[in-house]
Amino acid sequence: MHREKGATANVVSISNGSPITSTLENGLPQPLEDQAISGEISKISNLIKNHVQSYYHSRTVSPGMIDYDDLQALGENLPVSVGTLSTLLNNSATREIALRFILAWVVTSRIQLNNSSNTTFLPPEVAKCMQSMNHAEHPSRVHSLLYTKWRALTAELLQPTHVRNPFSGSDGRIRNIQAAATLLDSVLRPFADSRMDDGARSRNLEEMLKRSAQFAFTLFSQPSAWDFDWQDEQSVKSGSLCIFPALVQVADENGEPLHPPRPFSEAVNRRLDE
Repeated sequence: MHREKGATANVVSISNGSPITSTLENGLPQPLEDQAISGEISKISNLIKNHVQSYYHSRTVSPGMIDYDDLQALGENLPVSVGTLSTLLNNSATREIALRFILAWVVTSRIQLNNSSNTTFLPPEVAKCMQSMNHAEHPSRVHSLLYTKWRALTAELLQPTHVRNPFSGSDGRIRNIQAAATLLDSVLRPFADSRMDDGARSRNLEEMLKRSAQFAFTLFSQPSAWDFDWQDEQSVKSGSLCIFPALVQVADENGEPLHPPRPFSEAVNRRLDE
């Protein structure tokens, strides 16, 4: 019996050197220069410093105005106890240090790629997808490489909505940014300088958080992996406090871990007795 020939399946390899791979690689932007990344994190650190110095006072406040629950809500694994943080806030000599630490903690914890979709400064839908991928404690080299490519491809596809037209009505980051602003304001408001326009203070805070969200997306788009080093040795017991962490590269452009991590910026430490 004569049989009709079925359609011939053409299998296209996506291994290195194939037209598909070449097209994908050529379509992706080159990784940013080191200076662009280190410069942006330094700007965020300076924005925090300027915000605190511009909008908050160092006068005495009633201890009852400092709410422990609000401080506890700043997040888990704080390198400073809530009690110590309350003491630093209540002391006019250390208040600026405490306020800068609080802002830096909230901002950098939400920039990190492994943050919850409920708090992240990344697009929440991206954060959820990442969480579904990050199951292996020690991923294979192939998995690590694919993961870096996925981030770069995803970031490029999201450019129209999250870079060229950021924070539009459909941008899922807005909810988390506003939630972070509300969380911070509950801690910051008792120390707001009444001589300054409160609306300007709120707008400045929100713009700082938006810039941090844009930087979170920048780090996500890069093939390398990053973390923040809070300089654990700079503890309150030592008489110093890290008020802005160092940005460190923990994996290279192929997803290979770096030991030790490569610093991209210096941590900001302050003596508590100055």
